[in-house]
Amino acid sequence: METFRTEEEQVEAIKRWWQENGKSTAFGIALALAIVFGWKGWQGHLKDQAAQASNIFDNLMLADAAVQRDGTSQSTAKHLADTLKDQYSSSSYGQFAGLYKAKYAVQEGDYEAAASELEWVLAQRPDAALKAQAQLRLAQVHFALQDNSAALALLKDVADSGYAAQAAELRGDILFSQGDKTGALSAYQEAKRLSQAQEIPSNNALLDLKINDLNVATNTAEGAQ
Repeated sequence: METFRTEEEQVEAIKRWWQENGKSTAFGIALALAIVFGWKGWQGHLKDQAAQASNIFDNLMLADAAVQRDGTSQSTAKHLADTLKDQYSSSSYGQFAGLYKAKYAVQEGDYEAAASELEWVLAQRPDAALKAQAQLRLAQVHFALQDNSAALALLKDVADSGYAAQAAELRGDILFSQGDKTGALSAYQEAKRLSQAQEIPSNNALLDLKINDLNVATNTAEGAQ
């Protein structure tokens, strides 16, 4: 290690080092500070964006409640949903807004528009739960459009999700519409089993009615043979 005989030599050595390295060191410090403060600024921006999206979504839910109650505020609900879709498409708020738009389209009987909204949601690559919900609803829309093959294909992806019971019931509806009563009964029974196996078991009176009707029809057919 180099040694210095006097304080003057040490001072000169420091001056030379600063002349050779000082500018790059200062730049590195400035860059590091810029990154730190830039990151904090970006995090703050994200929090502000999330807060704004959450506020719009809360207003959407209030407007939707009015829509479901008495049909009012639908134009407001649609406007809020469009705002979320346009400005926050990468967030769950924007993607849920697409589900609301699809629901309104179904209520108006515009299944093509509903399918378009649900396909948009899926194109945003939502999380697994939201993806399964969008796929189930899209399968329902395809069923309404009598595109049973597309509906059944989507239901295969929903079978392992939290919507498995609803998917099995819809599969039963599709099979029944195709005249496959045996397959429909099997699907309905699976839906019943899945519903009862949920953490909070659900009672579905309509599903029970479907099962009972098919059981009666099957027993009657067997007795006639």
